[in-house]
Amino acid sequence: MLQFKNLGLFTKISIIILLILLGFFSLFTFLNFRQQRAFIMGEAVEKARIVAFEAIRTREYLSSQLLEGGVELSRQRYGLVPVVASTRVGELVSRDLGYTIRQVSDRYRNANNAPDDFEVRVLELFRQRQNLQEHYDIVDMGGKKVFRYLHSFKADTSCLECHGDPAQAPDFIREMFPADTDKAYHYELGDVIGAASVSIPLDRLYRQIYANMGTDVLYSGGIFLALLIFLGALIRIAVTRPLARLGEVIREIIRTGRFDQKISRRGLDEIGLLVDSFNELNDHLREKTEHLEESEKRFRVLTETARDGIVSFLSNGQIILFNRRAEKMFGYSKREIIGVSVEKLIHEECTSLQGVGIAAYLKEEAGALVRSLHQVPGRKRDGGLFYLEVSLSVAESEGHLFYTAIVRERT
Repeated sequence: MLQFKNLGLFTKISIIILLILLGFFSLFTFLNFRQQRAFIMGEAVEKARIVAFEAIRTREYLSSQLLEGGVELSRQRYGLVPVVASTRVGELVSRDLGYTIRQVSDRYRNANNAPDDFEVRVLELFRQRQNLQEHYDIVDMGGKKVFRYLHSFKADTSCLECHGDPAQAPDFIREMFPADTDKAYHYELGDVIGAASVSIPLDRLYRQIYANMGTDVLYSGGIFLALLIFLGALIRIAVTRPLARLGEVIREIIRTGRFDQKISRRGLDEIGLLVDSFNELNDHLREKTEHLEESEKRFRVLTETARDGIVSFLSNGQIILFNRRAEKMFGYSKREIIGVSVEKLIHEECTSLQGVGIAAYLKEEAGALVRSLHQVPGRKRDGGLFYLEVSLSVAESEGHLFYTAIVRERT
């Protein structure tokens, strides 16, 4: 988090925009995946429905043609039995499509038509809900997800010829499937006799989904990247570059101490108002600085031309002002004495400071010192003694006390 705070404004904004766009891109990809999956699943249902209907229509067509043509079924014509024929057609179609297409029944004659657990449940559901004709779901088969679709078969007149009353069934059917052991007899008109079952591996469907999404993700990713670049350029032009220029001008003002630089106005937005405020502040500071410089100049002329020595110092004794007359009196230059304790200017004969220190002395005696003139033994640079007449005043600035001593040498 600390490293992020230390980054530049443009980098921070770019990272935030990038994260936001990545969030939207992820959401778009997820919604696109769901949409593609719904579309592919709907397409799978439609394909399975078509395949199942084809199987049903094949069986019905063969039944009607056998009846119209008066074709008598026999062992040699077993392949023309509608259920058998449609089953074999379904097997051929399965090889072409890669799907599994079967006709199943829980009262089967052919072991290949035996239902699995899912198909048993759906067949029972068809019997419980007579108006339900189809059912589909995604189930796990051998560790793989598979789309399953079933469409119910109901017994009609042609079906009852072989699956109705055993006594009315063709001889070869009774021979092949004896009534006492076969479960596929005794159906009545309209009974659920079985279902067309279609199975589609989900990996085939998902390959199609991913293929469809690949192009969409590529295009949308390009759009989001272009948007990121555009927003980055816009932010650099509208925000970070004006702020960088403002920072350069401020640093230049700090370096030179001059307030005559201005930044050109860019508009009435927040950055423009900030630039206007800076220019106004700059003008105000320039005026204040000029007044202050003029005041300091007058003060400097006043102190430097004064006939008396002027020494200003803080409450701890540190000298902060030393005029030209004081330089002549004590023999120190400003460079030598500024920052030094005022005690250096007082001779050892002054017993008031012995063992006390200037800070404690001023704290206790400042009130009395400012009310009258005092004679103080001074010490020159060479250590010589001379006597001073001192007038002391005290002032406060920003919560700190400082003292000004007007000193005159006594002859």
